[in-house]
Amino acid sequence: MSAELRRQIDEGMKRTSIGETTMKRSITFLAIVLAALAASFAAGQQTQSNRANGPRKQVIQPPNYKPTPSPLSPAILVGDTLYMSGATGGDPKAGQLVKGGFEPEFRQIMSNLQTLLKSADMDLSDVVAVTAYIDDMANFNRFNEIYGEYFKTQPLPTRSTVAVKELARGAHLELTMTAVRSRRGNRRVTHYARRATSILSM
Repeated sequence: MSAELRRQIDEGMKRTSIGETTMKRSITFLAIVLAALAASFAAGQQTQSNRANGPRKQVIQPPNYKPTPSPLSPAILVGDTLYMSGATGGDPKAGQLVKGGFEPEFRQIMSNLQTLLKSADMDLSDVVAVTAYIDDMANFNRFNEIYGEYFKTQPLPTRSTVAVKELARGAHLELTMTAVRSRRGNRRVTHYARRATSILSM
């Protein structure tokens, strides 16, 4: 075999090797891109599935209470957790604060919140957190006494008490609560899908 022919064969083999290497790299890159796209699609499908199968939000709203102009829901149930709006001592039928000051307002608040809890098939033993806003800390000791009449079962809910300058509609006290439904057999939620009606902020 002549030297020239051998040189041509060697050059041809080199070109073939380079072409094969380039093709392999292209195939590898394409495979990586396709794998990334597949993973992204799967993640998107999982997110949509989680949203579709996640707990839905329900407005918990007792019937036959005077509407409020405030843009709020009295309570929202998400799964087994109930989030309640801040409650002042408003008479739900009269649509105004009860008379008599701090103590009557406090007891009216507790009545209102117990109505909400009952509508979600819960009671005070399901409450896990309470936040209290008081316009005069001179009432703090009496607040604790009345509070203890309602919350007696261990474990007691967590609580924060905040002194404020004033509250809406001249209220002396406002409470907000969060409750988690206990597993006490088969319990059915009473759900009211009606127009915005609140027993809370009046």
